[in-house]
Amino acid sequence: MPRINDSENTREITLRRWRVIEAEARDGTRTCHVWGHDVSHNLGRASTSIMEFDLDTMTATTISGSNYKLVGLPGNSRLGKHAWINWCNKHGVVAEVDITDEYLNVNQISTVEFVKINIAASHLDEQ
Repeated sequence: MPRINDSENTREITLRRWRVIEAEARDGTRTCHVWGHDVSHNLGRASTSIMEFDLDTMTATTISGSNYKLVGLPGNSRLGKHAWINWCNKHGVVAEVDITDEYLNVNQISTVEFVKINIAASHLDEQ
């Protein structure tokens, strides 16, 4: 059985292969949460609702006061997904939508700037 943890007994958590989800409770309340693989403890973790997010440090601060440092690119941690499912069952989540791209859209990340190279036809003829 995979190790999971959906509680927040640790204040500083580093997650990899993470996702951000907007969840809706039975009463219609909507909250945002992060889940993923807790690298320090090698287990899945799901957060309470996110109160603040710092894009520069990629850190989500939750209502409980925990800080989730999101490392690497978003992903789909099997352990994190299990923790999220448990969290949803425990807290009466009736609907969810993945909003990870609102926090980090990998399609907008560019590590290299491309420069158009114009090679003169005469230069090609010399080869």
